[in-house]
Amino acid sequence: MKSIHQEALTLGVCYYPEHWKESLWREDLQRMKAYGLTVIRIAEFAWNKFEPEEGVYTFEFFDRFMQVALEEQMQVIFCTPTATPPTWLSEKYPEILNADLDGTLYRHGMRRHYNYNSPVYRRFCAGIVEKLAAHYCPYPNVIGWQIDNELNCEKDVFYSESDHLAFRTYLKEKYKTLDNLNECLGTVFWNQTYSDWNQIFLPRPTYQNSANPHLALEERKFISHSVIEFADLQAQIIRRYAPKGQYITTNGLFGHVDYDELVERSLDFIMYDSYPLFGFERKDQPPKKDDLKDRNWSWNLTRARAISPNFGIMEQQSGAGGWVSGIATPMPKPGQIRLWTMQSIAHGADYIGYFRWRTSWIGTEIYWHGWNDYSNQPNRRLEELKGIHHDVAAIERLAGAKYQARVAVLKDYPNEWDGDTDQWSAQVNRLSDKGWFEAAQLTHTPCDFLYLNETVTLQALCQYDLLVYPHAVILTECTANLLRRYVKQGGTLILGCRTGYKDEYGRCPMSPMPGFAADLCGVEVTDYTYLSPYDEMEQADWNGSMIEAPLFNDILEAHGSTAKAEAVYRGNYYDGKPALVSNKIGRGTAYYYGAAFSRQTAEAFLHKLQFAAPYQGILELPEDCELAVRQKDGTNYYFVLNYKEHEARISVKKRMTNLLTDEQITGPYELAPYGVLVLKESLA
Repeated sequence: MKSIHQEALTLGVCYYPEHWKESLWREDLQRMKAYGLTVIRIAEFAWNKFEPEEGVYTFEFFDRFMQVALEEQMQVIFCTPTATPPTWLSEKYPEILNADLDGTLYRHGMRRHYNYNSPVYRRFCAGIVEKLAAHYCPYPNVIGWQIDNELNCEKDVFYSESDHLAFRTYLKEKYKTLDNLNECLGTVFWNQTYSDWNQIFLPRPTYQNSANPHLALEERKFISHSVIEFADLQAQIIRRYAPKGQYITTNGLFGHVDYDELVERSLDFIMYDSYPLFGFERKDQPPKKDDLKDRNWSWNLTRARAISPNFGIMEQQSGAGGWVSGIATPMPKPGQIRLWTMQSIAHGADYIGYFRWRTSWIGTEIYWHGWNDYSNQPNRRLEELKGIHHDVAAIERLAGAKYQARVAVLKDYPNEWDGDTDQWSAQVNRLSDKGWFEAAQLTHTPCDFLYLNETVTLQALCQYDLLVYPHAVILTECTANLLRRYVKQGGTLILGCRTGYKDEYGRCPMSPMPGFAADLCGVEVTDYTYLSPYDEMEQADWNGSMIEAPLFNDILEAHGSTAKAEAVYRGNYYDGKPALVSNKIGRGTAYYYGAAFSRQTAEAFLHKLQFAAPYQGILELPEDCELAVRQKDGTNYYFVLNYKEHEARISVKKRMTNLLTDEQITGPYELAPYGVLVLKESLA
């Protein structure tokens, strides 16, 4: 996996010189540097500043700004501006526009209103990227390039005429013949069989908008393919001009993109956009008392780390967020921006770029605040930035340190995309994702994600003592064999209900369930049921401990001399039937649990299998605090993050140095509201 490589942790900020008078530029850059911001991201929405009309290119405006940036020794991440095509392009060539399901074009006036597959749009994108790369790659202060902006944000489905045509080409190349396509996609159902390639479209409006689920799965794969082709078009152009050391990245994590393939093919690493205030967004429904709010962003940071073990943050929240047309979040409370900065660093971010330096005075995002308010006067957030600068300087050599986890949740894109249309799978996956994340957080068990694909090796799996694959509904024989080898070498594997129900096309084979997991787990599913809202809460008795068995139940039977029923259901018509089966393979054990995983269930597994709280001999923490551990050169760095507005009482059981204050800490310690500790432990 590809990572960002920096000698020191670095702070930066997004800046929009096209929004401000030139007389402000130099003062802004000087003030940024005074606060420790040494990198700016520019130009992601500024296409018409470079090409004000078709084929007419000018660099005068940004050359003036870049000259000021050079004089002020400010480093620059330059962006390709393809997220917002100019008005002249949208109006003259409407075929570049995306469309909704019924084919109605999305018109100019927002952003990301284009489609990836328009030959015309690709030609114009190639043109602007070529001109920018040739002109700005030679600038000595350009350190990297961002392709587009937040690929698949706002919309992650595409139904323009160009997309329908490209989809046919994609399917022809993959399936070769219509007979093969019809067989694999089950088109015989409801008389959907194709007799001509021109009959095939991406999903279109249907009664109840219920498309062929196998075709819908191909749609998601095709969208990812289109995104990657679009990004690679730009990356290949930039690489022809970029000198050694200039990196290529993109920002954000959104739906229907295989980011592992994207990074491997086109990028040097991934950047994420972290907005923890979405955890406090004003919505109609009342908040849930047990919701982790801003702490939930550690889930997204974990996902970014699964793509690039050391990554960057292109947009870190620095103020209230809001659009005129929607989104409303409060202003960060004193200490929260510092907390969120350290949250990102704790999870593997070595670059933090804030959004944004100035709060916009125009446009849809006038309520999306940057460090500076409209008044351009000193404020408490800027004072907080001074402290953040001090903290990051104190731990700057931590760059390159690796997040430490012996537990990983396995994920894969086909199952994620299949869950878009399979509501049975979607519900169990949502609950189990939340359950395992919260259980790991609240038991202080550092956890990774590991995305499975054909390139993942046994060595990658064996980094972890415990792997959890909650609902591998689509499970191939190749993946099952890889998991078997992992268990045989001493690993512990947990699988949940609905594992092995489908093949790679989303079809349900005529074979005993759980398919290729049957031999792996020593189990057969003899019956199964979705639990209706009128059913009592189902539970499983695991050696006298009652654990929740929510949403869906596979009723199990142990098979083979090494398989053992560990827990039985309590309730419903299958009372007393096995709910959990273990199977010894070599030095390890595979578990099949016939239900989804609530927080309580996941915690029970962590405790019973003795994976919970691996650092409890060093730190004793309340649930309100998160623990993250990074390691470098024989040293552990423990991040303790308090997400609450009240003090947290912790216990440090081994004398360590708090790098943020250089004080020695041992014994009881009161961590301030929204407070952070970074403790250093030498392992020598």
